[in-house]
Amino acid sequence: MQNNIYSKQRMVAHIAMWLLVLIVPFTLPTNNIRLFTKAYLVPWLAGVAISIALFYLFHLFVFAKYLRQGALVKLVVVSILVFVPFIGFELLVNHLTSMVFGLKYNAVNGSTIVAKAVVNGFVVALSLFVSLVENWFASQRYMQEVERQRMESELRMLRFQVNPHFLFNTLNNIYTLVYKKSDKAPEAMLKLSSLMRYMLYDATDTFVPLSRELEYLANFVELQKLRLASNQQVSFAVAGNTHSYVIAPLLLVPFIENAFKHGARATEQTEVNIRIAIEGARLTFYCQNSYVSNMESGVNSGIGLENVKRRLELLYNGCSELRIDKDSGTFTVHLTLNLE
Repeated sequence: MQNNIYSKQRMVAHIAMWLLVLIVPFTLPTNNIRLFTKAYLVPWLAGVAISIALFYLFHLFVFAKYLRQGALVKLVVVSILVFVPFIGFELLVNHLTSMVFGLKYNAVNGSTIVAKAVVNGFVVALSLFVSLVENWFASQRYMQEVERQRMESELRMLRFQVNPHFLFNTLNNIYTLVYKKSDKAPEAMLKLSSLMRYMLYDATDTFVPLSRELEYLANFVELQKLRLASNQQVSFAVAGNTHSYVIAPLLLVPFIENAFKHGARATEQTEVNIRIAIEGARLTFYCQNSYVSNMESGVNSGIGLENVKRRLELLYNGCSELRIDKDSGTFTVHLTLNLE
C-alpha cells in the first residue's frame, strides 16, 4: 500500500516537472505571438521530447543500475558511451523534423555541437539529481520499513512473554486452591478459560477495543480474588467512555498482577485498589497495593513490569507518562495514556 502511494507521488512529481518545462517559455516576457508559430513550436516540442528521452535513458537505465551498485568508474564510462552518440541522434532527429515540417535547417558546426552538449549535459545533471533524491527517499523508506518490522517483531515477542508469565502465576494460584480442596477451584478454571480465549483470539492485534481489554481486566481481578481470604480488600472501578477508543492488549495487566503478587497475602490484612478513568482521549490508570516489608526487594522488578515499560516506549512514545512510587509499605502505579 505504501509502495503504491509512493509510486503515484513519484509519477505526479515527474509529470509536474515536465509540464513546468513545457510552459516556462510561454511565461517569459517576450513576443508571445512568435512562440505559437510552427517555426518555433515544432523545434521546441521536438527538443523537449528528446530531452525527456535522454532524461529517462539515464534515470531508468544508467543511473538506476550503476548508482545503486556504487560502480562509479563504470558509471562514468557508460555515461560517456551513451551521451556522445545521443548528440548525433539528436542532430539526426532535428534534420528529419525540418524535412517533414518544411522548416529551415541550419548546417551542423562546432557551435551547434557544443550547444547541444551543454543542453544535454544539463538534462543528464538533472536526471542525476532526481535519481540521487529518489534513491535517498527509497533508502529512508527501506530503513523505516526495517524499523517497523523490528518493532513489530519485538512487540510480538513481548506479548508472547506476557502469556507464559501470566500462566505461571495463575496456575500457581489454582494449584493452591486445588491443594486446599477449595470449592473455588472449578470457578477459577472457568475464569482462566475465558481469559485464555481473549489472549489467544482477541489480543493478537497491535490494538484492541478498550471495552474488551477492561472486561479482561475485570475477569482477571475476579480470578485473583478467588484465592484471597476475607481479610483482603480489593476494589476495581472503571469510569468514563470505554467504547470509543483502542488500547494495546495486555498492557495494564502486569501492574495488576504485580499488585496481587505482592499486595494480597492471606497472612495479614492487605489491600489492592485499582481505578481506571477515561476523560476524553486520556486514560488514567491508578493501582495501589500494600506490601509486606520482607518482599520489598522484589516489588519493583520482574518480567512483567520491564515488559510493559518497553511496550510503552514502542507504542506510546511521547503519549504516556508512568510513575511508580514506593513508600511506607505502599506501592503505587500511576499511568496516563493518550488513546488517540
